[in-house]
Amino acid sequence: MILHSFKLIWNQKKKNAYLILELFILFIVLLISSVYLIDKYNLYTEGVGANIEDTYYLRLVKKDFEDVNLKDRLNNLKYDLKSLPDVKHVSYSYNSIPYTWSMNMTGMEYDSVNFGTVIRFVDQNFDDVFEINILTGNWFIDEYEGTNMPVLIDKKAAEALFGSVENSLNKIVDLDGDNLVIGVYEMLKRNEYEENYPSAFIPIDLTSQFGVDIVIKYKEGGKPNPSQLSGIIYSYFNEDEFAIRVATPMSTKKDDILASTNIEIVMVSVFTIFLVINIILGMIGIFGYSVKRRKAEMGIRRAFGSNISKIYTLLLFESWSLTLLALVPAILIMIQIPILGIYEVEIKLFLTALALSIALIFILVSISVYYPALLASKTEPAAALQEE
Repeated sequence: MILHSFKLIWNQKKKNAYLILELFILFIVLLISSVYLIDKYNLYTEGVGANIEDTYYLRLVKKDFEDVNLKDRLNNLKYDLKSLPDVKHVSYSYNSIPYTWSMNMTGMEYDSVNFGTVIRFVDQNFDDVFEINILTGNWFIDEYEGTNMPVLIDKKAAEALFGSVENSLNKIVDLDGDNLVIGVYEMLKRNEYEENYPSAFIPIDLTSQFGVDIVIKYKEGGKPNPSQLSGIIYSYFNEDEFAIRVATPMSTKKDDILASTNIEIVMVSVFTIFLVINIILGMIGIFGYSVKRRKAEMGIRRAFGSNISKIYTLLLFESWSLTLLALVPAILIMIQIPILGIYEVEIKLFLTALALSIALIFILVSISVYYPALLASKTEPAAALQEE
């Protein structure tokens, strides 16, 4: 049977060449889609590194974008906001909260190791609001007395600079100046689908800011009153000079930020499914046509007692052989992507997607062969031989 199948594959090489091309394209589409979707899934399940439940976000900016000393007014404002019945914590930060596109980057260096780092300017209450996971050390205190500015770095930066989280405390890193590492936290990303870049927290300087992000943490079940909040804020900041650019629950901000990526994921999934369905229908048609042309052969096989299982096994072997002929060059081409660094992808992720794509294409081919095999199993031997 094996030798006969290979002879059939060779004798129908023109038809099979088209089928091999279809399988080649199908595999590449499956692999690219798998890499993309698995990567997004892994990033999403990793989380963002912050708890945004019961939080409300306001962005206050100076209309002429000139730096001013906001410290005293913001300290008094914080006192008034925290005195509201449902408010637990209030935090000031700049380009630091999740679910915004703002990001500052600079180089971090220690002992000749240097890499780009996301810098987040935060106050001593940022951890209270977002519940950052501190792995070792402590968060910022109200006033820090020391020669070097304190800094908290994330786990990724700590492992890159010092080899481990435990070895990071009390080290001096160069972060646009000497900074003392007082703690290490797990991570903080701008959203679930973003890569976890190395990052660091440093104290915000409220004496020289043109704007500030205000995040209010409410007690469970507490609800913000936007008009009340704006009234309190504008009691300290002149409306002619300052504006509240954003005022929204963090959950709404999260939904808005993730919406674009979710649409992208749906589009990739729909395109992949559409292409897979079309290729499967094409393969069913090709295998069905092949069975019709081999009607006499199928009639003889039926005469000798072949049932649907045996015929299906024969066609399955032939289709799997064609699949292997398509996969070998496709794998050799696609494996060059991570090896040559054509596209930055983790080798573990690529191998997972590769294994998934190989399994899927064999499953899809097996499904495509079933209906033609069912038709062949219904061939009446006498009628098939009479037609021949």
